[in-house]
Amino acid sequence: MVRTPTLSLRRYNLIYGFNGSGKSTLSRLFASLQSGNRDGKLPPACAFEFELDDGAILGCPDKLTGLEQRVLVFNADFVEHNLQWATGTANPVFYIGREQAELAAELARQEAAVPAAQLRRTNADVLLKAKEKAFATFKRERAKLVAENLRLRNRKYEAPQLVQDFGTLDLGPGADLTEEQLEAAKATCRLDEPMARVNELTFQDRPIVETISQARELAAQTPGTVVIAELSQHPDMVLWVKEGATYHNAHDLETCLFCTGPIQPARREVLERAFDDKLERFLELVGSAHADGEATLSALADLRIAVATLDAVSVELRQPYKETRERLIEAIKACERLVSGGVAVLADKKGKPTQPADAGGLASEPDIAEAVAALTGILGELNGLLRAHNERIDGFDRYQEDARIAVRRHYLASGRVEYDALVADQKAAETEAISAEADLTHLTQEVARLKSEVREHGPAADKINKLIESYLGHGELTISAVAEGYEIHRHGRLVEGTPSEGEKTAIALCYFISTLESDGRKLKDLIVVVDDPISSLDTKALNFACALVKSRLDKAGQLFVLTHNQQCMNEFKKAWKNRHRPIEKDKAPTATFLFMDVTIPKGGTARSASFVEMSKLLRDYDFEYHFLFHHVLKFEAETDPEFEYAYMMPNVLRRVLDVFLAFRCPGSSGLAPKIAQLCAEYTDLDQDRITALERLAQVESHSESLDDLIGFSSMTLEETRDANATLLEMMRIVDPAHLAHLRRICA
Repeated sequence: MVRTPTLSLRRYNLIYGFNGSGKSTLSRLFASLQSGNRDGKLPPACAFEFELDDGAILGCPDKLTGLEQRVLVFNADFVEHNLQWATGTANPVFYIGREQAELAAELARQEAAVPAAQLRRTNADVLLKAKEKAFATFKRERAKLVAENLRLRNRKYEAPQLVQDFGTLDLGPGADLTEEQLEAAKATCRLDEPMARVNELTFQDRPIVETISQARELAAQTPGTVVIAELSQHPDMVLWVKEGATYHNAHDLETCLFCTGPIQPARREVLERAFDDKLERFLELVGSAHADGEATLSALADLRIAVATLDAVSVELRQPYKETRERLIEAIKACERLVSGGVAVLADKKGKPTQPADAGGLASEPDIAEAVAALTGILGELNGLLRAHNERIDGFDRYQEDARIAVRRHYLASGRVEYDALVADQKAAETEAISAEADLTHLTQEVARLKSEVREHGPAADKINKLIESYLGHGELTISAVAEGYEIHRHGRLVEGTPSEGEKTAIALCYFISTLESDGRKLKDLIVVVDDPISSLDTKALNFACALVKSRLDKAGQLFVLTHNQQCMNEFKKAWKNRHRPIEKDKAPTATFLFMDVTIPKGGTARSASFVEMSKLLRDYDFEYHFLFHHVLKFEAETDPEFEYAYMMPNVLRRVLDVFLAFRCPGSSGLAPKIAQLCAEYTDLDQDRITALERLAQVESHSESLDDLIGFSSMTLEETRDANATLLEMMRIVDPAHLAHLRRICA
């Protein structure tokens, strides 16, 4: 929509334009303000705006209310709606009876309240739509967020399911998940199949205690044997000597393999007594204890390795599993350190069986019991987590569904406050919309009831009849009140056939004037629009119609007269001349003269209408000759092939030629004979170029009035330019003074 520059509209506004220039469309824009809705004959997608003196903007499509009781439009649509010529009937015009003054006052009060009630209803509807949109947006976006995190493969989660969940799911304490819990639940939702089961861990804790106990016990013991003096001084050699003696006896060796000296029987006897079976049993006991200790260390290492990695368990168990797993490994390492101490004592004892081993570094029994209890307890906790993991795997579908419910509860709980607020807002808006609609309906019904009690349409018939009689000069046609409106009578009986065009104009205009102050309206408050009130009237009737509009509508708050009839335009120009240009210099003008200018913009193919100030050649003269000749001169000076008025120039040239020849060659003959007459009288005229004017006369023979000036011609642009130049050349030769004077006036 393009904003029109200010038109300086005033109390009295005369708008002149050729037929088809858009006056009817303009009147329908005003009619939209009268009804408060877009006029049905305007394009559905049209948009327009009116700016009022106070800066308020009214316009289409949704800001048309506010002036319904102040705007009245007379146009062909008004006549069609109110006067049924074929049946000789008309709609009623209601006047408020004097005896219903109190009801009329109440009616006025109720009617005054209607705009506010309409505005309230409109605002309530707008608010309701906004609240519905906000709620719908929240539901859609929140449902989308939930769906993205649920990862539902073959199912959908949309707004209806969201609303159902808000009504059924428990969103109390515990619905909000921590970040870790939420991520775990979302990870479970993403699983396509259950994870693998994880076996629980087993470990015997008794060997830990036994290893350290045996080490403490055996460390202080020595084998009950005869101690050889030399070996007492070298206890590390006991096992070596024992093995040597056993080897020599087993092989019946008489000499020592180490020193090659003979082995004396007495020496052999001493060795046999030193290494009897008690030492053997003691050594076996120490060796067995040491091997058991090594096995316990290996079992602890295996247990530490067997602890499942973090990604092997269900996501929501991983945090507690991680913490428990770390504690278990530390407990295993602590036990490993205790057992390693016992194994070291046993290894030392195994190497020096005849000497006490140092067991002072071994853990005390309470420390050992505490370490073993810690290991056993933590292992039980870890196995509890593994059982929980396996239970989830065994019931995977239920487990995954629980995770999805948890995710839904979380996102619903986090949006519950906003959801409740939106529900409350929409409900409040719905309540207000219902209330506003009910109040407006009640008010409208009350206004209709009061109107039915206070209105009378009979008295208006007399006023209409007096106007028609004055208009037509006789009382042959009258309006007669009946129950549902009026009948059009001729000689006191229902009219037969359709009235003449002049009679239709008379009845329609008088009928319209009678409606101005109906329903208690005041003329001074009205904005009245009259579109082409003149149709098929002789001069006397035309003058009377114009006088009727001028006199009866002079006191209107604002008046618009739209016409394509030059005589009608002249009547209002003369009447409003001093209002347009006041004689008193300090007096502001109260009338505006506008022209609806129709062009084809450069580069376009469709005609475009715009309002411009009325040319002085139309404003200051009673005939269009000067105005049309001005276009001839513009066309002469214009070299652009896309001249915006080119489409109408053939008709303009024909009208100018008509007028010029009417004065130069008086008579009733046509254009062609008159052109031939001038050619005979003025031999300087170029006969070849005169054919351009003859072509113009033939093609534009239908152009009898300004009504045709906005039509399209079959003449080409080149032919039109030739005709334009030929016309000016002919005028120069035939009447140079006339041409020179016209050029000065139209310059």
